[in-house]
Amino acid sequence: MKRFFNQSKKLILVVGDIIILYCALYITLRARYGGAFTQDIWDDHFFPFTISFALWIVLFYIAGLYDRRTAISGYAFYSLVVTTVTTSLVATIVLFYLIPAFVITPKTNLIAMGVVFFVLFVAWRRGYNILIRSPHLLHPTMFIGSNKEMHGIIESVRTHPQFGYHVAGVIENPHDTQELIAFIKAHGINTLVYADHSTERGGLESISKILYALLPLGITIIDLPAFYARITNKIPISIIGEAWFFENLIESEKGFFEVEKRAFDIMCSFFVGLIALPFLPFIALCILMNSKGPVFYTQQRVGKNGDIFRLIKFRTMVENAERSGIQWTQAKDERITKVGNFLRRTRVDELPQLWNVLKGDMSFVGPRPERPEFIAKLEQEIPYYQMRHLVRPGLTGWAQIHQPFGGASVSDSMEKLQYDLYYIKNRNFVIDVDILAKTVLVILRREGR
Repeated sequence: MKRFFNQSKKLILVVGDIIILYCALYITLRARYGGAFTQDIWDDHFFPFTISFALWIVLFYIAGLYDRRTAISGYAFYSLVVTTVTTSLVATIVLFYLIPAFVITPKTNLIAMGVVFFVLFVAWRRGYNILIRSPHLLHPTMFIGSNKEMHGIIESVRTHPQFGYHVAGVIENPHDTQELIAFIKAHGINTLVYADHSTERGGLESISKILYALLPLGITIIDLPAFYARITNKIPISIIGEAWFFENLIESEKGFFEVEKRAFDIMCSFFVGLIALPFLPFIALCILMNSKGPVFYTQQRVGKNGDIFRLIKFRTMVENAERSGIQWTQAKDERITKVGNFLRRTRVDELPQLWNVLKGDMSFVGPRPERPEFIAKLEQEIPYYQMRHLVRPGLTGWAQIHQPFGGASVSDSMEKLQYDLYYIKNRNFVIDVDILAKTVLVILRREGR
């Protein structure tokens, strides 16, 4: 039961939300029509609202209402719910008016249903939050080892029970194996996370002997980098070595996916380009009216395997913006024009990069391409930085949806690299779709830079 619950949390949330949506509709119709409520009234509303509810679930997903870190009651959560429900109501109104075959065009029923849903939804999610904090549904977990990353992940587990783990014990330097086994049995520990101190004298040999002795207990044993990635969705580069890359970044295993991904890129860049084509003259006119200079801007970027290509985008800065030298784009950068600021925040400035995707320089999803001048500096200061070039760079990526404002310093680039490595290791079609969906939210929030 515990394992099923922790592996199915997102599914449980989705199913629960769907049930609440239909309950809200039923309660609304019952209250509105009273004794006049009939099966025909329910049938008239059922199919149209089922279509709209599917849209609601998609919008909930894009908004992040199924992410583990947003499954906690609080002001930010309630604000997100209000915004998402309001957006869903507006989308439903548009949907009903665009499809006359639905017959109904509800106004009062729809607004009332939204209010009832909000009340039921908040009650349901609060109950869920209480449920996930139950010790009976959390994995008692022991942590062995001591470093900055270990301390950080222990704190995350303690403050985020929705991850499904409970800190049952922490031992920095275990010595007595039998005492450790007795502790594990006494506290019902079923998960053990260990830090590999192989850099310390005798560290790896010592921890290996301890872990070997624990195998008969049948508990889950996981090293810190893997557990860290599971909790944070990024790879901790400060505690991995070259062996990690040999074990986790085997490109031959992704061959078929890369073929599918390339086909998807060609098809989508072509069709999105056709849709965007009528708007390009208006965008170009706005750029020219706002500041002097060309409409398009090209720049050298580093692509897959370190190959250099020329990235094309709409110009968003004043002409000769780098006359004082190459520099990262900062928040409130004075070189960015008013029109350019809007284009960046909405990601419209990147539309010309569809040509780069069509040519094969880039993909829709992947690490963001950096300039060669920055790469030379970053490879000197950040270990394993060149590994992000194992795949094609992308218009959007795992780092962009988790760190939309990052990338303007060495420390930001190190943080982005940890997300990029996670994507390279785990990339598949589902993750790509997730990234594209979450990018919509980044665009709507105008979080581009």
